[in-house]
Amino acid sequence: MEVNLDIVKRIQNGESQLFAEIANAYKDKAFSLTMKILKNREEAEDSLQDAFMKLYKAIINGNYEAKSKFSTYFYSIVYNSAIDLYRKYNVRSFNITSIEINDSNYNEGDELSFNFETKIDKNQVNTAEYSTDKRVTESEIKNIINQYINAIPEQYSVILNMFFLNDLSHEEISVILKIPVGTVKNRIFRAKEKMKELLFRHFNKEELLEYIKV
Repeated sequence: MEVNLDIVKRIQNGESQLFAEIANAYKDKAFSLTMKILKNREEAEDSLQDAFMKLYKAIINGNYEAKSKFSTYFYSIVYNSAIDLYRKYNVRSFNITSIEINDSNYNEGDELSFNFETKIDKNQVNTAEYSTDKRVTESEIKNIINQYINAIPEQYSVILNMFFLNDLSHEEISVILKIPVGTVKNRIFRAKEKMKELLFRHFNKEELLEYIKV
């Protein structure tokens, strides 16, 4: 859903019930983004509630002037609200531009697969369970992809969430995160390539291509 200026004006003119429609349309995807940052359900719920309150006040006070897409404006509020809460409860600053690798002996790109491969082993996903005789389902693919996004560092997971779940463009993500478009594209490309590489070890390649765009 992309909110148009007419709905915004109607809310400003007293039809406050329309804001509930906006909240219902965005809450699930916005919560997913907030969870990627805070990794705590209670904190994520508080942060999202705060974001919606800020959005409502911005609309009522006329601060949203449609200079950017509504979704870009809204997810900027969601992201910044989550970051503010993150910094409140964490000593380490959230830095979307960094790539933190825990061991200097890791090869480049290992930060995208180490934790996820451990999860794969624990869940015993193997070629015997997912053979070519059994057609892979979309839910199985989504489950693995969600595991993957949850396992990789937030420097990647936040961007992937914005791109795939929040349906934001490279340019919109760049504006929200205040990082170059090239960095956004690079993070998405690296993470997606690693994700495909890991999935191809456990699933039939031809079937996966129906769910993962090359």
